Amino acid sequence: MLFRSVARFLTRGRLLTMGAFAATSGAVYMSTVAQRAPVRAEKPLVLWESLPGENIPVRQGLAKLRGTVAEQQFRTSLSQKTEFDVVIVGGGIVGLATARELLRRYPTMTVAVLEKEREVAAHQTGHNSGVIHAGIYYQPGSRMARTCVRGADLMYEYCAEHDLPIERCGKLIVAVNEKEHQQVERLFDIASKNGVKGLQVLNSDEIRRLEPNVEAYSALYSPNTGVTDYGLVAQCIANEIIQSGRAEIKLAFEAIQFDKRPDGRIEILGKEPNQRGPGLKVTAKNVITCAGFYSDRVAGLAGGDASKARVVTFRGTYYQLKPEYRGVCRMNIYPVPSGGGIPVGVHFTPTVNARRGIQMIVGPGACLTFSREGYGFFDVDLKDLWDSLTNPNLWAFAAKNPGLSIGELYKDLNKRAFLRSAQAFMPGLTEDMVEESFAGVMAQVFEDGGIAANDYILERKVMDGKILCLRNAPSPACTASLAIAEMVADTAAEDFGWDQQQQQEQKENKMVQN
Repeated sequence: MLFRSVARFLTRGRLLTMGAFAATSGAVYMSTVAQRAPVRAEKPLVLWESLPGENIPVRQGLAKLRGTVAEQQFRTSLSQKTEFDVVIVGGGIVGLATARELLRRYPTMTVAVLEKEREVAAHQTGHNSGVIHAGIYYQPGSRMARTCVRGADLMYEYCAEHDLPIERCGKLIVAVNEKEHQQVERLFDIASKNGVKGLQVLNSDEIRRLEPNVEAYSALYSPNTGVTDYGLVAQCIANEIIQSGRAEIKLAFEAIQFDKRPDGRIEILGKEPNQRGPGLKVTAKNVITCAGFYSDRVAGLAGGDASKARVVTFRGTYYQLKPEYRGVCRMNIYPVPSGGGIPVGVHFTPTVNARRGIQMIVGPGACLTFSREGYGFFDVDLKDLWDSLTNPNLWAFAAKNPGLSIGELYKDLNKRAFLRSAQAFMPGLTEDMVEESFAGVMAQVFEDGGIAANDYILERKVMDGKILCLRNAPSPACTASLAIAEMVADTAAEDFGWDQQQQQEQKENKMVQN
């Protein structure tokens, strides 16, 4: 009896499955046939010149709730302006700073910034510790070193000018024993060559006077290291861009195709992420890509070499001190670098973040993600994972640093292992003092031989000299963003001949006036 009931149930299940498959197949076939026959109008349409809500003044309430960028997007989404002098792909802090720099340099230039997400600074810019780096770690003479030192000065000036949260709280890079002290001496030498000011090497007694809870053999003290809220800085820059009157920020615009038109302009086609439509389009004389997690893929779409400077992403998990314990220190406390070129180690950082408040955070780790937007351990994207697993330079890095690779994965899953890293120089820290905080993801490029790229990478004169691609911009890119913008603008002016064009225009204007 039971057997016959199960058999009847399975038979019905098969019939239902076959019926559903047949119905779906029929619907697909009918829709395909229907698409071949165009829908013809039975009578002409009368079109209104505008829709409700179009061509209206600024909605101050919307601007207060969602921000100036979202409010401008609401008012201009129906506008047909698609042609610009320059299009920048990527609305993180580097892309926004670059747009700002171009608008400042060239008074008649029109610019559009394309951002895949529905807000600017959605990823790396908005999910980091907010440290303003002084320029200690970076190879002397490199772009990274030069832009970090100058960028820190510019960032302090910018935050002061716009009254944004910022604190020059200082930083200790601590050595827990005599062997690690060699790293302190090495960093002092590098930073001095980079022009970092005010550095001191401290002994254990001097460290305790500054931070009583820190136990270390020695430390490099950097008084000019600070903290800010880079997400807020990016929003402020975005407001400047919009208020220029010569630029737009197009949110939810995922660039999917780049073509050079017969007239020499670059046409970029796009769509809203995870949607089939509507189709989006802009054109520009020149394009600059600053696409963060997707810098390699966007560069490939734009005609660059997608096989080079391939992006690998790492998740950094943070904890924070509970309110009653957040006063354990007042400045950034970092260990000496662990090697390998990726993590600087679990550290303490005070935050002045508008979203998360004034906190003392502990972190981050550096665990390989299974998705380029993998903010959780179990976030998986098969395309992203395949790109990482087929990257020989990542495997070479892992082979050179097995302890680092496995250790970071273990720390990401184990809170106690994570905190033991911090206890090495703050032994009074216990598990009950901390609670979970946020996670960030950073993009990293590995060069041949498994070496973490230690400088910014530019791919120049792409698509017949019309496009410039920024392919690698890891930390300290937020600190250096305003200086990176100067560097990118200088490179673009050279590649695209902007300065010569501007001089020619000025010369022609003088001739007309005379």
